[in-house]
Amino acid sequence: MTRPSGFTARSERISSLLDVTPALRLGDVARELRVTVMTLRRDAATGRAGFVCQGGYIVRQRGFGDYDFDRQMRRAIEAKRQAASHAATLVPEGACVFLDTGTTLPHLARALSRARIGRIVTHCLTVAELLHGQAEAEVEFIGGTLQHRTRSCHPPDPAAVLAAFDIDVAFLSAGGLDGGDMLSCSHDYEVAMKRAALAAGRVVWSVMDSSKLGRSRAARFAHLSELSGLVTEHGIRPWNADPEAAPAGRRDDSS
Repeated sequence: MTRPSGFTARSERISSLLDVTPALRLGDVARELRVTVMTLRRDAATGRAGFVCQGGYIVRQRGFGDYDFDRQMRRAIEAKRQAASHAATLVPEGACVFLDTGTTLPHLARALSRARIGRIVTHCLTVAELLHGQAEAEVEFIGGTLQHRTRSCHPPDPAAVLAAFDIDVAFLSAGGLDGGDMLSCSHDYEVAMKRAALAAGRVVWSVMDSSKLGRSRAARFAHLSELSGLVTEHGIRPWNADPEAAPAGRRDDSS
């Protein structure tokens, strides 16, 4: 292809690519456009390119409403990675795993991409994109009504959809865990899928960075006692479990 000669040409080319996929690998785009990764990062940093770089990916720049997925993805990245690393230790070999939408679970998807598990089920576009062509396991993407704010698809009857899978471990995202141990999220439409995963999974964990502890969002979806427990960057906190009997992985230091 002809190399774009400047900022405007590069931005237009990347915008056309983002029209057909929600995320692009930064290194792949740099090679295709015959520029350095640093050039693309500088383009993004201007705020005028129409895209942003997050980790090793390029995604479309979005506005700053009450909930901005891209902005949340850039928050507390190291804490999210550490939480995902702990969560990965909870997945046995050969398991069928459900991954919710959210900004922490894509890190878990990356951690599980080379794990010896049987199947990953998700309705999250970001997770599906990360796993596409990378996962050793079979990946099942659940379609439905597309909700751009969380980059997720929601079928009319999520309980029936998930009941068809033999889910061993389900991981749920949450926007907050208040003082009464109620888990909540930002959008009402997320609740049905979360409740369906809670019913379908043999073991269910919520994964979040610790900045969300003590917070409450608009839509409550479960009490922590309904789950196996909580995973943060500080470790694994089983619900009402003897700390000495915690699952594999680092126990939560606050337990």
